[in-house]
Amino acid sequence: MNSSVGKPVVNMGKIVPVILLLMIFSIVIDNSFKIISPDLVDYFGVSASTVSWQVTLSGLVIGIGAVVYSSLSDSISIRNLLTVGILLICVGSLLGYITHENYWLIVFSRIIQSAGLGATETLYLVFITKYATEQEQKKYMGFSTSSFQLATVIGTLTGGFVATYLAWQNLFLIPLLSIILLPFILKNLPKEEKKKNNVDFLGLIIVAVIATSIMLYMSSFNWGLFILFIAAVIVFLLYISKNKNAFITIDFFKNKQFLFGLVVAFILNSLYAAYALNTLSFLLTSVYDIHLDKVSLLFIPACLLAAGVGALSGKIGKFLDSKQCVYLAISLIIISLLLGVFFIKMSIAVFVVSLILFSCSFALLYAPLIDIAIKKVPTEKSGTALGFYNLCINIAMSVGFTYSALLIDKKDLQFGFLRFVTEEGTALNYSSIVAVLAVIAVLAIVLFWILLGRKSESHTQETR
Repeated sequence: MNSSVGKPVVNMGKIVPVILLLMIFSIVIDNSFKIISPDLVDYFGVSASTVSWQVTLSGLVIGIGAVVYSSLSDSISIRNLLTVGILLICVGSLLGYITHENYWLIVFSRIIQSAGLGATETLYLVFITKYATEQEQKKYMGFSTSSFQLATVIGTLTGGFVATYLAWQNLFLIPLLSIILLPFILKNLPKEEKKKNNVDFLGLIIVAVIATSIMLYMSSFNWGLFILFIAAVIVFLLYISKNKNAFITIDFFKNKQFLFGLVVAFILNSLYAAYALNTLSFLLTSVYDIHLDKVSLLFIPACLLAAGVGALSGKIGKFLDSKQCVYLAISLIIISLLLGVFFIKMSIAVFVVSLILFSCSFALLYAPLIDIAIKKVPTEKSGTALGFYNLCINIAMSVGFTYSALLIDKKDLQFGFLRFVTEEGTALNYSSIVAVLAVIAVLAIVLFWILLGRKSESHTQETR
């Protein structure tokens, strides 16, 4: 039992496992739809860029949903918000199964489904913050980090095996199981008092226009869309400058450390989606001619070891500071990508090692980069900063999926200087794509050094 001044008495032992299970289930659902892109390309006869929309728009909705649900949690009980989330998951999933012959109805169904998925991870953290003691919070948030990696494994396996042995559309039936948890939520979660609170829907709509316009631009290179993107950014900056009730204010962007941290985090998280969640499945099915069930098995050691790194991040922090962790993580990301570039035809084992290094690096990177980004953010504004940071991460992953799909669709991206690696066209194509991703990783570490690393170094030297 947890009881503290000003907080209702709740049974954490009963409630936390239920919300945590719902969060894991939601991440499983989302990841299961990410790995099946090669099958959707074949099923609908469309490009990888077109197929990416069922992932990118869903990621965008989950990111915006995280901000909306966390804002609404001040005025609507977590119990009711989770109920709405479960209903949206079920409605979107049922619609997707019924209309699976039409790709754009699939996209629409995934958007509805994702509007529900966005509730679970955010509301788990909100619940922990509201009801757990400070000592319990660290424990329960640690559960969240490890659960994310576990859910990624299960989701990838689920997507791969269902698509291979049943049919990909049956993935829409699995989320309907979330309704089983609804009675436990209604019974055990407290009925909180309602407080007046306004959600900045207009600000979030402008952010959605910014994200969607840049993703559409990268898919078609239509300059009208790029102009819309620039205009939306200007409108957003003017809006948060004038509106004191905006979900994030211009003061956050005057904080250079927060802004630069966002830039580096955006690039790196787009890279994670581009390689691990999209390019790798196309690469392995095309170059090695294996089915998605075997592709999904490759994620098991990577995600389990990454979960271990996440769990040990506290101990790692005793030996390396945040800046050193970021340098180490990005360096390992570059190495993992270069393995794919130069040893693409050697063996599938190369990509097992590459994925392990890549996934563990991101597990090592997450907490230190957040720590650096929000270090100079006032404590009372750290919640808003984290909400916007997570929103940007979700948008970044959608953008990464989009630009990697564009590279995959080219099919003729073959760098001549890589011909010593392989002469086979498909392998050379994917070696070149991964080389582009490696360049993006190098850009990230250079930007981190210029924008954040050098300043930290000079400050450290001054204080010695």
